[in-house]
Amino acid sequence: MQISTQLENELIETKNIKNFLDVDMNLIPVLVQMQKNGITLDINLIKKMNEETSSNLNKVESSIYNQIGYEFNINSSKQLSDVLYEDLKLKPTKSIKTGFSTDASSLETMRQNLNDGIITDADPRSLLILTSVQEYRQLAKLKSTYLDTLPLLVNPNTKRIHTKYNQTGSSTGRISSIEPNIQNIPIVTSEKQINIRRAFTPSNTTNQIIAADYSQIELRILAHISEDKGLIKAFKTGEDIHSKTASIVFECDLKDVTSSMRRTAKIMNFGVIYGLTAFGISQQTGLAPNKSQEFIEKYFNEYPGIKEYIDETKKQAHERGYVETILGKRRYIPEIHSKNFRIRSSGERMAVNMPIQGTAADIIKIAMINIQKAIVSNNLESLMILQVHDELIFEVLPHETLNIVTIINQIMPSALKLKIPLEVTINQGSTWGDLKSVN
Repeated sequence: MQISTQLENELIETKNIKNFLDVDMNLIPVLVQMQKNGITLDINLIKKMNEETSSNLNKVESSIYNQIGYEFNINSSKQLSDVLYEDLKLKPTKSIKTGFSTDASSLETMRQNLNDGIITDADPRSLLILTSVQEYRQLAKLKSTYLDTLPLLVNPNTKRIHTKYNQTGSSTGRISSIEPNIQNIPIVTSEKQINIRRAFTPSNTTNQIIAADYSQIELRILAHISEDKGLIKAFKTGEDIHSKTASIVFECDLKDVTSSMRRTAKIMNFGVIYGLTAFGISQQTGLAPNKSQEFIEKYFNEYPGIKEYIDETKKQAHERGYVETILGKRRYIPEIHSKNFRIRSSGERMAVNMPIQGTAADIIKIAMINIQKAIVSNNLESLMILQVHDELIFEVLPHETLNIVTIINQIMPSALKLKIPLEVTINQGSTWGDLKSVN
């Protein structure tokens, strides 16, 4: 009781009591209901996917051995490093204590650089082997993390999976989940990939799955908080923000922006929120560090408000020891006063990122509370069943589709008023993995 009183007094002193009661406390019954609702898993389909994945794993493994000319342990970082950096003579992108990194970002950077022609002196087998190793890892993770374990999480009574939500699992206020971690169920990017989301289905053949996703919410919040005129204008006029940034840093017309340029710009747009440096951009894109620094300078010249936001937020965090979301939710950052440069820099990145991610968390929580109220007040039988990052998933009865879409369009964009509009993309389908736009 004493702890409760002390914490309540702290919330009152920091002017957080209203946000705590209106958002965090009101969200509890919504999360309980979502957990109770659960989602149906097609176990037979999962079994077929598992068999197909096992077969594909064996084929990819054999292919890698045939390409390199001998067998080795693909799961061993040391043995894979020897193959990539000694046999294939690839240039390492990242050093670690035991040698050179073979993590996902290192492999992807090398593959992209080979694909884009940035690396021209590589062993001819390099691109194929790198791609095969990436495929092997994806299949192995798919099998061990999802296909082998998801059926074990199905409740024998309800025949549904009931993921457990946690409001306090993230320092930014983001909702997390376990058993399973529904946030990490992979999205497929090609028809060749196993689409696990197809196994998440409505409870019968007539109901539909509807997904409502906030579009680029973190960049929109960044535009609002930083008050950068260029970024605000880009969103208000409906420009493709990544293509626009690419045209700026590469100094070309919008029509001349390539997919590779846009990919680099996307890394920069989102990287800024996470404190990405010239070295970090170089690591992820293959650009020379001096070129990456040049791109950062062009970026901040175009969006000076973002640079001001970053500098001012770091300054305030150093002075106060904390940062806040738009609604005033506070995160204390003791790391920012560390004498250790790496820890202090990490604290500064947290300070810049938290107001953005934390506000995004507040927005979707408010939307969830208001949508659940609308479902109940309208006596609808459709269910809100999952929350995944900036997306809400519903199981919808056919005759209630229009009701749910209307509720989503009324509530989600207006959850919090910003200087630029919040946009929501709505998709519908027979499973979570077969969704098509209804906007």
